[in-house]
Amino acid sequence: MIVVVGGGVVGLFAAYYLKREGVDVALVEARDIAHSSRAAAGVLEFTKFELNRINVGGYASRYLKMIRSGKAALRRIDPLWLLTYLKMYGRDPGADVWAFMSEMAQFSKREYFRLAEESNDFELREEPVYEVVDEVEKEVDSLRRDPLRPRFEVGELDGRRVIVYLDAVVVSTDLLADRLVRELSGVKIIKKRAAELEDKHLVLEDGERLAVDGVVFASGWWCRRMGVPVAPLKGYGVRAAAAQKPGKTIADFVGGVFVVPFSRWVKITGRFDVDPYPDLKYLDKVLEAARRWVPSFEVFDTAVGYRPCTPDGLPILERRGDAVIATGTCRLGWTYGPAMGKLAAELALGRRGDTPLTTRRFR
Repeated sequence: MIVVVGGGVVGLFAAYYLKREGVDVALVEARDIAHSSRAAAGVLEFTKFELNRINVGGYASRYLKMIRSGKAALRRIDPLWLLTYLKMYGRDPGADVWAFMSEMAQFSKREYFRLAEESNDFELREEPVYEVVDEVEKEVDSLRRDPLRPRFEVGELDGRRVIVYLDAVVVSTDLLADRLVRELSGVKIIKKRAAELEDKHLVLEDGERLAVDGVVFASGWWCRRMGVPVAPLKGYGVRAAAAQKPGKTIADFVGGVFVVPFSRWVKITGRFDVDPYPDLKYLDKVLEAARRWVPSFEVFDTAVGYRPCTPDGLPILERRGDAVIATGTCRLGWTYGPAMGKLAAELALGRRGDTPLTTRRFR
C-alpha cells in the first residue's frame, strides 16, 4: 500500500494517479479534504511564473512595501527559512529547471482539458485575466523577463490601463476538489494526522502504525517537519452570492484581491501573509477591496489557505528512501497540481529518478 499524506490539490492528484495505476492507496488528512486548497482563486497560469518568483532581485523591497501599506503581514517566520531565503535571493535556477517547469505546466494543462472533456463539472474556461497593477510599464518589463514567456497585452479596464494575460485558464477549485474526491471512490480516507515514517510504517499521531510500501508527503507546509524549507503564505478565499457579477476575471494587485465569476457564485480571494495562524484577521481587507468590482455580495463560504512556499518559489519533488516529498508550489498549486501528482506517483512507484526540483539546491 502507498499512503498519500495531505488532502490538498497535490495530494489529491497523487492519489488519483496512483489509483489509475491500480495501486492500493490510502489518503491521510486530518481536516476536510482540500480544506486549504479551496481557498485558491482558480486562475491557472501555465506560461507565467512571475507570482512565484519571490527570490528575484527587488522582491524583498516590494514585499516590505506591501507590509507598510497594509496589503501583507509578517506574523511569524522560521529563522532557518529566512536564512535560506537570503542565500537563494537573486539566484536563477537555470534553463534546465525552467524547461522542466514548462513541461510540467503543459502536462497539467492537457490533464485539465482531458478531465473537462469527460465532464466539465468544474467550469473550466479559457479567458484573459485582467491584471490591475501599480505601474504598467514595470509589469510589462517583468513579464518580458519571465522564463515561461507569457502572452499578454496592455488593455483597459474601468478606464485604467491594465495587463491582459492571454494564456489563463479558469476553474472552480471548489467544484474541482469535489470532482477529484469522486474520482477517488474506493480510496481509503484516514482522518488523522501523520507523525513520522519509521521502518516501513507510517506512524500516526494517535500511535496507530500503518504498514506501507511507500509514502507520498504532499502535506504542504507540514513538510517543514521533514527539514524541508517551506513557509506558509496565508490567504483567504470566499464564495459569495451576488446579483450582478463582473463579466471578467480580475486580478487587482493594487487592491490585493482576485475576483472570479462562476455560474453560482463569485470567488473572492486575497492576501499573501507570512502567517501560520488559522484566524480571519485580515479577511475584511480582502472583502473591502472586492467591493470595487462587486459592490454588493453576501459571503456564504470561507476558506483559509496556506500556500507552501520555498525560499526560491520553486516546488520540491524528491525521493528519500521510501518517502516522496511533493510540496512548495506556493501560488501555483492548482496550476502545477496534476504534474506534481503524476511525478510524485512515478517517484513512489520507482518509475523515474529524481527531478531537478530537489532540496539539494538549497545546500
